[in-house]
Amino acid sequence: MNQLNAVIVGCGAIGPVHAAAIRQSEASEIFGACDIVKERAETLAGKEDCRVYTDFKQVLSDPAVHSLHICTPHHLHAEMAIQAAEAGKHIVLEKPVAMNVAEARKVADAVKASGVACCAILQNRLNPSIEKAKQLIAEGTLGRMLGIKGFMTWRRTADYYRSDSWRGKWATEGGGLLINQAVHMLDLLYYLGGEIEAVQGNIDTRVLQDIIEVEDTAEATLYYKDGKAGMFYATNGHSENSPFFIEMHMEKGLLRYMDNQLMLVSGGDVQWLESDVFSANQQPAVGKSYWGQGHARLIDQFYRKLAYGDGSYVPLQETAYSMGLLDAIYASSRRRCRQTVELF
Repeated sequence: MNQLNAVIVGCGAIGPVHAAAIRQSEASEIFGACDIVKERAETLAGKEDCRVYTDFKQVLSDPAVHSLHICTPHHLHAEMAIQAAEAGKHIVLEKPVAMNVAEARKVADAVKASGVACCAILQNRLNPSIEKAKQLIAEGTLGRMLGIKGFMTWRRTADYYRSDSWRGKWATEGGGLLINQAVHMLDLLYYLGGEIEAVQGNIDTRVLQDIIEVEDTAEATLYYKDGKAGMFYATNGHSENSPFFIEMHMEKGLLRYMDNQLMLVSGGDVQWLESDVFSANQQPAVGKSYWGQGHARLIDQFYRKLAYGDGSYVPLQETAYSMGLLDAIYASSRRRCRQTVELF
């Protein structure tokens, strides 16, 4: 198969990040940019030298389009993904894949029925340090994991929320910090720590009370199926955007992910194992350093899988735990009790 023709649907903040990743892949080509705000579509299309669409239905009906990158506001993700699947278009779906587990289940059903491929944007899994930690945990040389904790301290300003009318509202964003930013941390706490049965957590708005109606801070205890507990804290109210901090307490030491690097702390010694910092001879970084820079790798692997059969990407079903954790933490905060994690 030749390069796959991809269309960016939603040309706001994250659309150009996807465009840069597509451009770096030999297996894909930016065929078009779609946005109901014509100026946004024209700006991205002008930069990428591709077609302009202002109607999603035109994209769905165009036989030259092979795949869609859904980068629209959250409340549009599920319905657009379902329509794309029914039209036979492959999908790259930004987080969250839906507003809740019930919506995600409908997307999964549509994708399965259509036979198209759907890549979920959980790009932090492809950070070299995370890959190394996953490998060491799987090998078992450090023994069992006894506990895990994850902290995310980012900054989102009033201007950020005012930049798009859908941000900061339950009806259109589906939540705040948890569903938009911390979903990546929740995914890693599952990906590295294992299956989670239940959570007990709380959400609050502590810094942006006069700006948003959703949460800017959240914390939770995660109850894993193997009996260990995990600790989670995240906020958008910090003074800067800091890289993730994750610490895995293993029987034979601490695996610590901080400052985009992985270290092993054991017996008073510190051993540096891996770094996410890209060397000078690599492709330019796509995204922001505190996100992790896995967008380009993930999107390239998706298209290599479709074009040549030799890539490996994050399929839609892998979002089941992060979506389940989102629903459970929100429910736990409302009900003030432990909540079972429901999957789709």
